[in-house]
Amino acid sequence: MTRAGRSARAWTGAAAVAVAVAGVSACAESGTPPPAEVRITTAGLDPVRLETATGGEVRFVNRSDRPQRVVSLGLDGDAPAVPEGAAPLDSGRLVAGATFAARLEVPGEYVVEAVLAGTGTRTVTTIEVEEPS
Repeated sequence: MTRAGRSARAWTGAAAVAVAVAGVSACAESGTPPPAEVRITTAGLDPVRLETATGGEVRFVNRSDRPQRVVSLGLDGDAPAVPEGAAPLDSGRLVAGATFAARLEVPGEYVVEAVLAGTGTRTVTTIEVEEPS
């Protein structure tokens, strides 16, 4: 590799670190928690329980090789399992590698399921959204 190539790669790496630090700093300054990630795999959702602060963004990333869909689980007569006043989640079809993000503004418990396309296989995760202290 040429000296110019090494310099360009080092500069690109430093720029990526600076952008990442700026993003985390912006979250801290605005009072918004950093995004949380839920991985969707063929084995299920990971983690199966997640806690975040009100206003936090949760990103569902399809790491499986099949299409998936993330929706609020219907409990108690098919009412979505979300806090009162919160909108239910529905990602629509997520192809492999796709991401669905939701900002959770209402504190409480959200129960979400991922449905593996073509099989009906369902896995569940619970997201607890807490008021900032």
